[in-house]
Amino acid sequence: MFCLSTLFVALSLGVIPTIFGDYVYDVYSDYSEEVDEVLNNHGCDPNQCLAPNCSCFGVVPLKGDTSKLPQFVVLTFDDAVTTLNIKTYRQLLNGRKNWNGCPVTATFFVCHEYNDYEFVNELYKQGNDIAVHSITHESSTEMWKKASYDRWQADMTGMRQILSKFARIPASEIQGHRAPFLQTAGDNTFAMLKDNGFAYDSSMPSRAFMDPPLWPYTLDHGYLQDCQISPCPESSYPGLWLFPMIQWKRTSKVGNAVIDFHCSMLDACTPYPKTEKETFAYMLDNFERHYTSNKAPLPVFLHEAWLRDEQRLKGFEAFLDSVLQKEDVFVVSMREVLEYMKNPVDLETYKSQRKCLVDTRPKAGDCKPVTCNFRKRNILMKSCIPCPKRYPWLGNPEGQIQ
Repeated sequence: MFCLSTLFVALSLGVIPTIFGDYVYDVYSDYSEEVDEVLNNHGCDPNQCLAPNCSCFGVVPLKGDTSKLPQFVVLTFDDAVTTLNIKTYRQLLNGRKNWNGCPVTATFFVCHEYNDYEFVNELYKQGNDIAVHSITHESSTEMWKKASYDRWQADMTGMRQILSKFARIPASEIQGHRAPFLQTAGDNTFAMLKDNGFAYDSSMPSRAFMDPPLWPYTLDHGYLQDCQISPCPESSYPGLWLFPMIQWKRTSKVGNAVIDFHCSMLDACTPYPKTEKETFAYMLDNFERHYTSNKAPLPVFLHEAWLRDEQRLKGFEAFLDSVLQKEDVFVVSMREVLEYMKNPVDLETYKSQRKCLVDTRPKAGDCKPVTCNFRKRNILMKSCIPCPKRYPWLGNPEGQIQ
Protein backbone atom coordinates (compact mmCIF):
# COMPACT_ATOMS: atom_id res chain seq x y z
CA MET A 1 0.00 0.00 0.00
CA PHE A 2 3.00 2.30 0.13
CA CYS A 3 2.81 5.27 -2.22
CA LEU A 4 6.44 5.61 -3.26
CA SER A 5 7.98 6.28 -6.66
CA THR A 6 10.45 3.43 -6.08
CA LEU A 7 7.58 1.00 -6.66
CA PHE A 8 7.37 0.16 -10.36
CA VAL A 9 3.78 -0.79 -11.03
CA ALA A 10 3.53 -0.27 -14.78
CA LEU A 11 2.43 -3.34 -16.67
CA SER A 12 4.01 -5.07 -19.62
CA LEU A 13 1.08 -6.81 -21.22
CA GLY A 14 1.41 -9.80 -23.47
CA VAL A 15 -1.85 -10.59 -25.25
CA ILE A 16 -4.36 -8.29 -26.95
CA PRO A 17 -7.89 -9.36 -25.99
CA THR A 18 -10.54 -8.93 -28.67
CA ILE A 19 -13.02 -7.04 -26.51
CA PHE A 20 -14.42 -4.44 -28.88
CA GLY A 21 -18.24 -4.66 -28.80
CA ASP A 22 -20.27 -3.58 -31.82
CA TYR A 23 -18.58 -0.29 -32.57
CA VAL A 24 -17.25 1.30 -35.74
CA TYR A 25 -15.46 4.38 -37.10
CA ASP A 26 -13.88 5.39 -40.37
CA VAL A 27 -11.02 7.75 -39.67
CA TYR A 28 -7.97 5.45 -39.76
CA SER A 29 -7.07 2.98 -42.48
CA ASP A 30 -3.78 1.48 -41.28
CA TYR A 31 -5.02 -0.87 -38.56
CA SER A 32 -5.73 -4.57 -38.81
CA GLU A 33 -8.97 -5.67 -40.42
CA GLU A 34 -10.50 -6.54 -37.04
CA VAL A 35 -9.68 -3.12 -35.60
CA ASP A 36 -10.92 -1.38 -38.75
CA GLU A 37 -14.31 -2.98 -38.12
CA VAL A 38 -14.39 -1.36 -34.68
CA LEU A 39 -13.54 2.03 -36.13
CA ASN A 40 -16.13 1.79 -38.89
CA ASN A 41 -19.31 1.30 -36.83
CA HIS A 42 -19.22 2.90 -33.42
CA GLY A 43 -21.92 5.40 -34.27
CA CYS A 44 -20.30 8.71 -33.32
CA ASP A 45 -20.91 11.51 -35.82
CA PRO A 46 -18.00 14.01 -35.76
CA ASN A 47 -20.39 16.65 -37.11
CA GLN A 48 -22.56 16.25 -34.00
CA CYS A 49 -19.96 15.31 -31.35
CA LEU A 50 -18.15 18.63 -31.12
CA ALA A 51 -15.70 20.45 -28.85
CA PRO A 52 -15.52 21.47 -26.10
CA ASN A 53 -17.36 18.57 -24.48
CA CYS A 54 -17.37 15.80 -27.06
CA SER A 55 -14.80 14.16 -29.33
CA CYS A 56 -15.31 10.93 -31.27
CA PHE A 57 -13.07 7.94 -30.82
CA GLY A 58 -10.48 7.92 -33.62
CA VAL A 59 -10.88 11.58 -34.59
CA VAL A 60 -7.77 13.65 -35.30
CA PRO A 61 -8.19 17.44 -34.74
CA LEU A 62 -8.34 19.80 -37.73
CA LYS A 63 -9.55 16.96 -39.97
CA GLY A 64 -6.24 15.19 -39.64
CA ASP A 65 -4.11 17.85 -41.37
CA THR A 66 -0.95 17.00 -39.44
CA SER A 67 1.05 19.88 -40.92
CA LYS A 68 -1.18 22.22 -38.94
CA LEU A 69 -1.13 20.25 -35.68
CA PRO A 70 1.13 20.74 -32.67
CA GLN A 71 2.92 17.61 -31.46
CA PHE A 72 2.42 17.22 -27.71
CA VAL A 73 4.81 15.24 -25.54
CA VAL A 74 2.95 14.53 -22.31
CA LEU A 75 5.02 13.95 -19.17
CA THR A 76 3.38 12.24 -16.20
CA PHE A 77 4.78 10.93 -12.94
CA ASP A 78 3.02 8.62 -10.50
CA ASP A 79 2.99 8.42 -6.68
CA ALA A 80 4.05 10.62 -3.78
CA VAL A 81 6.17 13.74 -4.26
CA THR A 82 9.07 13.46 -1.83
CA THR A 83 12.52 14.78 -1.01
CA LEU A 84 13.87 11.85 -3.07
CA ASN A 85 12.22 12.85 -6.35
CA ILE A 86 11.61 16.61 -6.19
CA LYS A 87 15.24 17.26 -7.25
CA THR A 88 14.68 15.30 -10.45
CA TYR A 89 11.42 17.12 -11.17
CA ARG A 90 13.12 20.49 -10.71
CA GLN A 91 16.01 19.44 -12.94
CA LEU A 92 13.67 18.34 -15.74
CA LEU A 93 11.12 21.14 -15.61
CA ASN A 94 12.72 24.30 -14.29
CA GLY A 95 14.17 26.51 -17.02
CA ARG A 96 12.91 24.55 -20.04
CA LYS A 97 10.40 26.36 -22.23
CA ASN A 98 8.18 25.60 -25.21
CA TRP A 99 8.08 27.61 -28.44
CA ASN A 100 5.00 29.52 -27.25
CA GLY A 101 6.98 30.85 -24.30
CA CYS A 102 5.20 28.67 -21.74
CA PRO A 103 7.18 26.50 -19.34
CA VAL A 104 7.59 22.77 -19.85
CA THR A 105 5.11 21.08 -17.51
CA ALA A 106 3.98 17.64 -16.36
CA THR A 107 1.05 15.89 -14.71
CA PHE A 108 1.59 14.39 -11.26
CA PHE A 109 -0.74 11.57 -10.23
CA VAL A 110 -0.34 11.85 -6.48
CA CYS A 111 -1.13 9.45 -3.66
CA HIS A 112 -1.06 10.32 0.00
CA GLU A 113 1.35 8.27 2.08
CA TYR A 114 4.77 9.97 2.41
CA ASN A 115 3.63 12.81 0.12
CA ASP A 116 5.10 16.27 0.79
CA TYR A 117 2.33 18.84 0.30
CA GLU A 118 4.78 21.77 0.31
CA PHE A 119 6.38 20.34 -2.84
CA VAL A 120 2.98 19.75 -4.43
CA ASN A 121 2.13 23.40 -3.80
CA GLU A 122 5.43 24.36 -5.50
CA LEU A 123 4.74 22.16 -8.55
CA TYR A 124 1.23 23.57 -8.97
CA LYS A 125 2.50 27.15 -8.76
CA GLN A 126 4.95 26.40 -11.58
CA GLY A 127 2.09 25.40 -13.87
CA ASN A 128 2.04 21.64 -13.46
CA ASP A 129 -1.13 19.56 -13.39
CA ILE A 130 -1.93 17.88 -10.06
CA ALA A 131 -4.17 14.80 -10.29
CA VAL A 132 -5.25 11.94 -8.02
CA HIS A 133 -3.84 8.44 -7.68
CA SER A 134 -5.74 7.42 -4.48
CA ILE A 135 -5.24 7.91 -0.76
CA THR A 136 -4.32 4.35 0.11
CA HIS A 137 -2.63 2.95 -3.02
CA GLU A 138 -3.77 -0.43 -1.71
CA SER A 139 -1.42 -3.09 -3.09
CA SER A 140 -4.10 -5.64 -4.01
CA THR A 141 -5.14 -5.29 -7.65
CA GLU A 142 -7.97 -7.71 -6.93
CA MET A 143 -9.32 -5.25 -4.34
CA TRP A 144 -9.37 -2.41 -6.89
CA LYS A 145 -10.92 -4.68 -9.51
CA LYS A 146 -13.82 -5.57 -7.23
CA ALA A 147 -14.07 -2.32 -5.26
CA SER A 148 -17.48 -0.71 -4.94
CA TYR A 149 -18.45 2.72 -6.23
CA ASP A 150 -18.32 3.98 -2.63
CA ARG A 151 -14.77 2.74 -2.09
CA TRP A 152 -13.56 4.37 -5.30
CA GLN A 153 -15.30 7.59 -4.31
CA ALA A 154 -13.80 7.62 -0.82
CA ASP A 155 -10.28 6.98 -2.11
CA MET A 156 -10.31 9.39 -5.06
CA THR A 157 -12.48 12.29 -3.93
CA GLY A 158 -10.81 11.96 -0.53
CA MET A 159 -7.41 12.36 -2.20
CA ARG A 160 -8.64 15.44 -4.03
CA GLN A 161 -9.80 16.84 -0.70
CA ILE A 162 -6.44 16.12 0.95
CA LEU A 163 -4.51 17.74 -1.91
CA SER A 164 -6.72 20.80 -1.85
CA LYS A 165 -6.55 21.28 1.90
CA PHE A 166 -2.94 20.49 2.74
CA ALA A 167 -1.29 21.73 -0.49
CA ARG A 168 -3.63 24.73 -0.74
CA ILE A 169 -4.69 23.97 -4.32
CA PRO A 170 -8.20 24.84 -5.55
CA ALA A 171 -10.19 21.59 -5.60
CA SER A 172 -11.71 22.57 -8.95
CA GLU A 173 -8.22 22.39 -10.50
CA ILE A 174 -7.65 18.76 -9.49
CA GLN A 175 -9.34 17.19 -12.50
CA GLY A 176 -7.42 14.05 -13.48
CA HIS A 177 -7.32 10.43 -12.30
CA ARG A 178 -5.12 7.38 -12.69
CA ALA A 179 -6.03 4.08 -11.04
CA PRO A 180 -3.43 2.35 -8.85
CA PHE A 181 -1.62 -0.31 -10.89
CA LEU A 182 -3.85 0.78 -13.81
CA GLN A 183 -6.54 -1.47 -12.34
CA THR A 184 -10.05 -0.02 -12.53
CA ALA A 185 -13.35 -1.58 -11.56
CA GLY A 186 -14.92 -0.75 -14.91
CA ASP A 187 -18.20 1.10 -14.56
CA ASN A 188 -17.84 1.55 -10.79
CA THR A 189 -14.72 3.63 -11.41
CA PHE A 190 -15.97 5.63 -14.39
CA ALA A 191 -19.40 6.35 -12.92
CA MET A 192 -17.64 7.71 -9.84
CA LEU A 193 -15.38 9.93 -11.98
CA LYS A 194 -18.33 11.30 -13.94
CA ASP A 195 -20.52 11.89 -10.89
CA ASN A 196 -17.78 13.65 -8.96
CA GLY A 197 -16.72 16.11 -11.63
CA PHE A 198 -13.41 14.64 -12.74
CA ALA A 199 -12.51 15.80 -16.25
CA TYR A 200 -10.32 12.94 -17.44
CA ASP A 201 -8.93 9.49 -16.77
CA SER A 202 -5.59 8.03 -17.85
CA SER A 203 -5.61 4.41 -16.72
CA MET A 204 -6.45 2.43 -19.86
CA PRO A 205 -3.59 0.98 -21.95
CA SER A 206 -3.93 0.37 -25.68
CA ARG A 207 -1.78 -1.78 -27.91
CA ALA A 208 -4.25 -2.25 -30.76
CA PHE A 209 -4.21 1.50 -31.46
CA MET A 210 -0.46 2.20 -31.36
CA ASP A 211 0.21 2.75 -35.04
CA PRO A 212 -1.22 5.20 -35.80
CA PRO A 213 -1.91 6.12 -32.17
CA LEU A 214 -5.14 7.40 -30.67
CA TRP A 215 -5.85 10.99 -29.74
CA PRO A 216 -7.82 11.57 -26.50
CA TYR A 217 -11.58 11.13 -26.88
CA THR A 218 -14.72 11.40 -24.76
CA LEU A 219 -16.80 8.49 -23.55
CA ASP A 220 -20.07 9.82 -25.01
CA HIS A 221 -20.35 6.62 -27.05
CA GLY A 222 -18.64 4.37 -24.56
CA TYR A 223 -15.22 2.79 -24.21
CA LEU A 224 -14.03 1.75 -27.66
CA GLN A 225 -10.35 0.84 -27.45
CA ASP A 226 -8.94 -2.60 -26.66
CA CYS A 227 -9.56 -3.86 -23.12
CA GLN A 228 -6.07 -4.67 -21.87
CA ILE A 229 -6.90 -4.80 -18.14
CA SER A 230 -10.43 -5.95 -17.36
CA PRO A 231 -13.01 -4.97 -16.38
CA CYS A 232 -13.43 -2.07 -18.77
CA PRO A 233 -16.43 0.30 -18.69
CA GLU A 234 -19.49 -0.77 -20.65
CA SER A 235 -21.65 2.34 -20.23
CA SER A 236 -21.31 5.78 -21.77
CA TYR A 237 -20.06 8.81 -19.84
CA PRO A 238 -20.75 11.98 -21.85
CA GLY A 239 -18.12 14.67 -21.47
CA LEU A 240 -15.61 12.50 -19.60
CA TRP A 241 -12.28 12.49 -21.45
CA LEU A 242 -10.08 9.44 -21.79
CA PHE A 243 -6.35 9.79 -22.41
CA PRO A 244 -5.37 6.39 -23.82
CA MET A 245 -2.14 4.95 -22.45
CA ILE A 246 -0.65 4.28 -25.87
CA GLN A 247 1.90 1.56 -25.30
CA TRP A 248 5.62 1.94 -25.78
CA LYS A 249 7.74 -0.47 -27.79
CA ARG A 250 11.32 -1.42 -27.02
CA THR A 251 13.22 -3.65 -29.41
CA SER A 252 15.97 -5.59 -27.65
CA LYS A 253 18.26 -8.49 -28.36
CA VAL A 254 17.76 -11.45 -26.06
CA GLY A 255 20.35 -14.09 -26.80
CA ASN A 256 20.33 -14.45 -30.57
CA ALA A 257 16.75 -13.23 -30.91
CA VAL A 258 15.50 -9.69 -31.50
CA ILE A 259 12.30 -9.20 -29.50
CA ASP A 260 9.78 -6.36 -29.30
CA PHE A 261 8.67 -5.58 -25.76
CA HIS A 262 5.52 -3.52 -25.16
CA CYS A 263 4.69 -1.60 -22.02
CA SER A 264 2.09 0.85 -20.79
CA MET A 265 4.66 3.03 -19.06
CA LEU A 266 8.12 4.04 -20.15
CA ASP A 267 9.80 2.39 -17.17
CA ALA A 268 8.17 -1.02 -17.66
CA CYS A 269 9.82 -2.07 -20.92
CA THR A 270 12.69 -4.45 -20.29
CA PRO A 271 15.56 -4.83 -20.45
CA TYR A 272 16.17 -1.25 -19.32
CA PRO A 273 18.46 0.91 -21.45
CA LYS A 274 21.87 1.12 -19.84
CA THR A 275 23.41 4.14 -21.56
CA GLU A 276 22.47 7.71 -22.44
CA LYS A 277 22.55 6.79 -26.13
CA GLU A 278 20.27 3.75 -25.62
CA THR A 279 17.77 5.78 -23.60
CA PHE A 280 17.70 8.56 -26.17
CA ALA A 281 17.18 6.10 -29.05
CA TYR A 282 14.40 4.24 -27.18
CA MET A 283 12.48 7.47 -26.59
CA LEU A 284 13.09 8.89 -30.05
CA ASP A 285 11.88 5.70 -31.78
CA ASN A 286 8.54 5.94 -29.98
CA PHE A 287 8.31 9.68 -30.58
CA GLU A 288 8.77 9.19 -34.33
CA ARG A 289 5.84 6.76 -34.46
CA HIS A 290 3.59 9.59 -33.29
CA TYR A 291 5.31 12.49 -35.03
CA THR A 292 5.39 10.92 -38.49
CA SER A 293 1.81 9.60 -38.43
CA ASN A 294 -1.08 11.59 -36.94
CA LYS A 295 0.76 13.55 -34.21
CA ALA A 296 -1.30 12.03 -31.41
CA PRO A 297 0.18 13.11 -28.06
CA LEU A 298 3.18 11.00 -27.05
CA PRO A 299 2.52 9.74 -23.50
CA VAL A 300 5.70 9.66 -21.40
CA PHE A 301 4.38 7.87 -18.30
CA LEU A 302 6.83 6.77 -15.63
CA HIS A 303 7.97 6.62 -12.03
CA GLU A 304 10.83 8.93 -11.11
CA ALA A 305 12.97 6.10 -9.69
CA TRP A 306 13.73 4.98 -13.27
CA LEU A 307 15.60 8.26 -13.72
CA ARG A 308 17.87 7.78 -10.71
CA ASP A 309 20.24 5.99 -13.03
CA GLU A 310 22.59 8.74 -14.25
CA GLN A 311 22.78 7.46 -17.83
CA ARG A 312 19.00 7.18 -18.20
CA LEU A 313 18.51 10.66 -16.76
CA LYS A 314 21.02 12.09 -19.25
CA GLY A 315 19.29 10.28 -22.12
CA PHE A 316 15.89 11.51 -20.95
CA GLU A 317 17.11 15.11 -20.79
CA ALA A 318 18.81 14.78 -24.17
CA PHE A 319 15.50 13.60 -25.63
CA LEU A 320 13.61 16.56 -24.14
CA ASP A 321 16.16 19.06 -25.41
CA SER A 322 16.17 17.46 -28.86
CA VAL A 323 12.40 17.51 -29.43
CA LEU A 324 12.07 20.99 -27.93
CA GLN A 325 14.19 22.27 -30.82
CA LYS A 326 11.29 21.47 -33.15
CA GLU A 327 8.93 24.43 -33.45
CA ASP A 328 5.85 22.21 -33.55
CA VAL A 329 6.67 20.17 -30.41
CA PHE A 330 5.37 21.11 -26.95
CA VAL A 331 6.15 19.30 -23.70
CA VAL A 332 3.03 19.77 -21.62
CA SER A 333 0.75 18.28 -18.99
CA MET A 334 -2.41 16.30 -19.70
CA ARG A 335 -4.48 19.25 -18.56
CA GLU A 336 -2.96 21.40 -21.32
CA VAL A 337 -3.74 18.78 -23.96
CA LEU A 338 -7.29 18.66 -22.63
CA GLU A 339 -7.62 22.43 -23.00
CA TYR A 340 -6.37 22.13 -26.56
CA MET A 341 -8.86 19.36 -27.35
CA LYS A 342 -11.68 21.60 -26.16
CA ASN A 343 -10.61 24.30 -28.64
CA PRO A 344 -8.29 22.85 -31.29
CA VAL A 345 -6.46 25.47 -33.34
CA ASP A 346 -3.73 25.30 -35.95
CA LEU A 347 -0.07 25.32 -34.96
CA GLU A 348 0.64 28.99 -35.70
CA THR A 349 -2.40 30.11 -33.70
CA TYR A 350 -1.41 27.86 -30.81
CA LYS A 351 2.12 29.26 -30.75
CA SER A 352 0.93 32.86 -30.87
CA GLN A 353 -1.74 32.56 -28.16
CA ARG A 354 0.80 32.26 -25.33
CA LYS A 355 -1.97 31.15 -22.96
CA CYS A 356 0.11 29.43 -20.31
CA LEU A 357 -1.89 27.34 -17.86
CA VAL A 358 0.09 28.79 -14.98
CA ASP A 359 -1.25 32.27 -15.87
CA THR A 360 -4.87 31.40 -16.61
CA ARG A 361 -5.99 29.18 -13.74
CA PRO A 362 -6.70 30.04 -10.08
CA LYS A 363 -3.65 30.54 -7.91
CA ALA A 364 -2.58 28.25 -5.10
CA GLY A 365 -2.63 29.57 -1.57
CA ASP A 366 0.55 30.50 0.25
CA CYS A 367 2.33 27.56 1.83
CA LYS A 368 3.64 27.91 5.37
CA PRO A 369 5.19 24.46 5.76
CA VAL A 370 4.98 22.50 8.96
CA THR A 371 6.03 18.93 9.65
CA CYS A 372 3.31 16.89 11.30
CA ASN A 373 4.37 13.91 13.43
CA PHE A 374 1.67 11.30 13.85
CA ARG A 375 3.31 9.08 16.47
CA LYS A 376 0.56 6.47 16.63
CA ARG A 377 1.15 5.70 12.94
CA ASN A 378 4.88 6.41 13.11
CA ILE A 379 4.64 8.69 10.07
CA LEU A 380 5.49 12.29 9.19
CA MET A 381 3.54 14.59 6.85
CA LYS A 382 4.69 17.94 5.46
CA SER A 383 1.68 20.27 5.28
CA CYS A 384 1.11 23.84 4.06
CA ILE A 385 -1.26 24.52 6.95
CA PRO A 386 -1.23 23.72 10.68
CA CYS A 387 -1.28 20.01 11.44
CA PRO A 388 -4.62 18.21 11.72
CA LYS A 389 -5.49 16.34 14.90
CA ARG A 390 -5.49 12.96 13.16
CA TYR A 391 -3.57 11.53 10.24
CA PRO A 392 -5.67 12.18 7.11
CA TRP A 393 -6.84 8.86 5.70
CA LEU A 394 -9.67 7.00 4.06
CA GLY A 395 -12.96 8.17 5.57
CA ASN A 396 -11.31 11.10 7.32
CA PRO A 397 -9.44 13.09 4.65
CA GLU A 398 -9.22 16.27 6.72
CA GLY A 399 -7.83 14.48 9.80
CA GLN A 400 -10.58 15.56 12.15
CA ILE A 401 -11.23 14.08 15.58
CA GLN A 402 -14.10 11.65 15.11
